Amino acid sequence: MRRAAQRSCSIVAVALLAATIAVAQPSGDELRVSTMYVRDLSPDSSRLDVYTALPYRSIQFASSGRDVVGSYRLTITLRDSTGMTAVREQSLERTLRAGERPTASSDVEDITQSVFTVPPGRYRVEVSATDQLSSRQWRTAQQVTIPDWRRQPIGISGILLVSRIEERNRRYVLTPYIGSDIGALSDGFFAFFEVYADAGRALQLRARILDSTATVFSTAWQSIRTDSTGTAQHFIRLVPPIARMPQGQYKIRLEVATDTATILASAERSIELRYGVSSSIFSDITRAIRQLRYIATQAEIDSMLAKPTDAERRAAFEQFWKEHDPTPGTLRNEAFEEYYARIEYANRNFRSYTEGWLTDMGMVYIVLGEPSSVERRVNPYDNRSIIIWTYTQLNRRYIFIDNTGFGDYRLSPSTPFFLSEKYRYRGVQ
Repeated sequence: MRRAAQRSCSIVAVALLAATIAVAQPSGDELRVSTMYVRDLSPDSSRLDVYTALPYRSIQFASSGRDVVGSYRLTITLRDSTGMTAVREQSLERTLRAGERPTASSDVEDITQSVFTVPPGRYRVEVSATDQLSSRQWRTAQQVTIPDWRRQPIGISGILLVSRIEERNRRYVLTPYIGSDIGALSDGFFAFFEVYADAGRALQLRARILDSTATVFSTAWQSIRTDSTGTAQHFIRLVPPIARMPQGQYKIRLEVATDTATILASAERSIELRYGVSSSIFSDITRAIRQLRYIATQAEIDSMLAKPTDAERRAAFEQFWKEHDPTPGTLRNEAFEEYYARIEYANRNFRSYTEGWLTDMGMVYIVLGEPSSVERRVNPYDNRSIIIWTYTQLNRRYIFIDNTGFGDYRLSPSTPFFLSEKYRYRGVQ
């Protein structure tokens, strides 16, 4: 993986490095973002770090000498609370080199770290990436509220998820975990933060993972003491029982207390747990609903899209999958996992002039799954490439023809596939 250019951090004992990720990350093609804010040297400003991760497999590569090379443009825009006015912006041109073309199973990612100095306030962090060769675009956004430290006798910074901690030359090096889906962190993770108070003050800190009903899934305590600058930098390990937790939204809550357990300050950040598929499904709920075209009726899709807010659309989406859960008495929904895993596979492998899930190959793969056999031919009369998928158990065969020579395979009229045929989960009989 590439290492983002670093700037000296205001943190005294810890260097935050966007380095090679050693643990599994979410598996989607999505652009992922994490933010972290800490008090700056000036009391009326904060340092905001924006971390991004984009998988190599999402980028189109071309041969260049002994390597293959890809590139993309990354733009990070900070907008005010209205979302209308841009107050800060950074653009990066990223060039990626690899020994071979990344495959669908490649876990290599490009990690960046961008630093902003901002006054207190609420900001919308918008991140976009554009592949220079394919012009494919990714967009995501987060809301960040930067507190006014001058108004807080005791303050807590933002909370950064950390997948790995190493000690180098008496300094800790933290590897940020980019994104909010903790599904890949079954062995637990660290939450990194700073606490600000009077110099030399001793405090107790409690970290908890809570669901929407305030049910506690993990708790950790730690004693902390601020240094001569009034800052305490800490990371606390959390090991939630992921195998026993329902998928959905959670939050990490930090609380600073005295010895008498009087809560003096608190901070939160959102996390989520998804089984088998990427959290990107839920970051753009409108897109996720449109992707139901191979299992839902158009009337069902239109009904979900007609909901006035994202929260209502998400609720309708989750209710739809609840009704299609083959094992309703368990935490997992195997049909949901399989369906969106197929969409992600289609996007990685069948992308053409449109997203992979919208291509003919994507359609057949999502509905029927992996074919029993794949045969490739070249038509001797016109040199067009032909791919034949055979589904032995279904006694079916589908022929895809590349009419343009650019990998845009379309179904042959001789083997049509009808949209009236929908996805069915066959794992439970």
